Amino acid sequence: MKKIELLAPAGSIASFEAALEEGADAVYIGAPGLNARALAKDFSFAEVGGMIQAAHDRGRHVHIAMNSLVREDELQEAVEALSLFAQLRPDALIVQDLGLAWLAQRFFPQIPLHASTLMSVHNSMTAAYLRDLGFSRVVLARELTLDEIRRIGRVSGAELEIFIHGAMCFSFSGLCLFSSLHGGKSSLRGQCVQPCRRRYGWQEGRKKKKGGGYLFSMNDLCGIDLLPQMRRAGVASLKIEGRMKSAEYVRKTVRAYRLVIDSLDQAESERQRVLKEAHGLLDEAMGRRRSPGFFLAAKPKQAVTPALSGNTGKLVARVQRLEALRPGRQGTILTARLLEPVRAGERLRLHHEQSGERKSFTVRTMRLGQKTVRRAGSGQLVRFVLDQDLGMKSDSGFRGSLFRVDVERRLRSSGSAGRYRLAGGAVPKPDRPAVEEIVEVLQWAVEKNKKPAQGARTREHREKRRKKSMKKGQVWWIRVAHLRDAGQRFPVRPVRILVPLTRENIDFLKKTARLRKPQSRLVWELPPVIMEDALAWYGESVQHLLREGFTRFQLGHVAQLGLFPEEIREQLKFSGSYTLNMLNSAALQAMAELGLRNILFSLETDHANMAAALVHFRRALAARKSGPGNVRIGMEVYGRPPLFTARLDGDHFRYGQQCISPMDERFRVEQQDGLTVTRSVQPFSLLPWLGELREAGVDYLLADLSGGAINREITRFATLLRGTGRMEPTLSGNFTGHLL
Repeated sequence: MKKIELLAPAGSIASFEAALEEGADAVYIGAPGLNARALAKDFSFAEVGGMIQAAHDRGRHVHIAMNSLVREDELQEAVEALSLFAQLRPDALIVQDLGLAWLAQRFFPQIPLHASTLMSVHNSMTAAYLRDLGFSRVVLARELTLDEIRRIGRVSGAELEIFIHGAMCFSFSGLCLFSSLHGGKSSLRGQCVQPCRRRYGWQEGRKKKKGGGYLFSMNDLCGIDLLPQMRRAGVASLKIEGRMKSAEYVRKTVRAYRLVIDSLDQAESERQRVLKEAHGLLDEAMGRRRSPGFFLAAKPKQAVTPALSGNTGKLVARVQRLEALRPGRQGTILTARLLEPVRAGERLRLHHEQSGERKSFTVRTMRLGQKTVRRAGSGQLVRFVLDQDLGMKSDSGFRGSLFRVDVERRLRSSGSAGRYRLAGGAVPKPDRPAVEEIVEVLQWAVEKNKKPAQGARTREHREKRRKKSMKKGQVWWIRVAHLRDAGQRFPVRPVRILVPLTRENIDFLKKTARLRKPQSRLVWELPPVIMEDALAWYGESVQHLLREGFTRFQLGHVAQLGLFPEEIREQLKFSGSYTLNMLNSAALQAMAELGLRNILFSLETDHANMAAALVHFRRALAARKSGPGNVRIGMEVYGRPPLFTARLDGDHFRYGQQCISPMDERFRVEQQDGLTVTRSVQPFSLLPWLGELREAGVDYLLADLSGGAINREITRFATLLRGTGRMEPTLSGNFTGHLL
């Protein structure tokens, strides 16, 4: 049986050394500045080159996580990085951004590409499509069962990598908008503020109900008991999450999995002995509470423990008071009752129970009474004196918890960062001719010192421009939840009506007399998630719609092109949802080449990024002598997009009720097509900026009226569109700011 790879994380030189020392077959590290973990300090390219050499000298591999979505003003940096990686020759580049993948395959085909878990690979069709698109490996979504993993591998023929251990996101990776739309920091760009780890309460009407908690905080994934099944399922690589974890976490976790992998062919008694030792090592690694995730059940009961905060580490103290140092000095004093012994040098994390805020610090000064001590025992009342401001309000009634998350460890000199440099001290440089060729293809240029005027506009000026834009006429698309609502009278005259491809809508279509001109306005929309068991139904439904004469379809995932016979694709009109995560002009070019003619831009974008991307995209299309013709770019300007899209169906959820965050934000948790979606009570709206959208080159606007009762949604949309009457608060995401 083929050897299974153990793939370890490294966010520091010390972690890299620990992973190799403990037996990792491969290590994955972040591409400088372009990876989905915003580390305080990235590796330099010289260090990356040295690490690749050091690993190769030991017969190991290095994978580069270049898995962040790329802003338009980062494209040249990304191209230069690709040029450098082509020289440094890592064993794989892990990517999410479809534009980045397009650039790599077109100009640097020597770099092996792996499809990131952020691509939401959750069925065999997606795995096979990405394999055919040129990816040598796909990293599956964490939400899959063992049986689904086995079937995906057998049907797709793709090489599979799975996350076997570490933190779990509540939402499908690649479909989480919470941190971005409610915080300005994109989880798809490594900036997640982890709203899923906060405490939420349930609310009904004006009364706050009991039964809240850490509703979305997933326990850590642990598949160490299932390695024999993983090997039989044909999994090629077992991946440990944790590029932001400590070297000691990496050391103990890699050692645990190495022991178990090496014991797979030994006697059962020896395997059980090794498994017990491995669990002991994982206990010492100070992660969260562990569970097998979705491996054993599509609706696992152990995935979330709402009563627990979801902090990593071991609970060691209860904080009774937080106060600032005397005026003129920066710092904080924490008064805490210890539940476990604590030593100087340990790394602790403070969790504020009310707000959900977390701050970490290293124990430097610890006082017992008036005496400074190096160690204090369980039950003692101590004061931690910190030289940092924790950014939390000083309060004698402060209540919080302290968790031990790491132990200071003296590293051997061999772990010095200075060791990892390319042989001969060479500093790699981008291939300038190659970079210039790509920039020419992209028609990319930096508009120096040119800032969008919209940010400085007054409300009155925006309103004037909006009304002027409306008089000129806008091209509108409307999305409804039910086919029966397609005939409603809307505040605008839509050229297209989006209808989700659901069982209810297909049944309605079959029972209804033939629609008048079904091909003229209706666009059937595929969801971003289609689980393996549902693939056959979607395939049959697409064939039924084709027989009925429908030719317009919107894709929730690019791999859904695989539902349509290749020989008829040119006769169909494909659109792309915002869930394709189009954030730059290269991604738009990639989708245009695949045959998409209408593409929604990313909901996460800011105005400046979108405007620049559309300018460069139009230039690039105009410069081509052949290829895709007219491609229209759209923007959703009204709706309640899912902030979380999750598979988990927890008993602790009160579907249909509102939940409230520590910041008094209100959300509604709903069931939709077998998934759990969380939406903001406040709608997303870019309606005040219609003039700016037109100037930026947006061809059509989408109003999504599927987030509530249709008549109520029509009324709300009409009120906001007119800009008169009782205006409810709305969210504009990052549009007027800067997407991080």
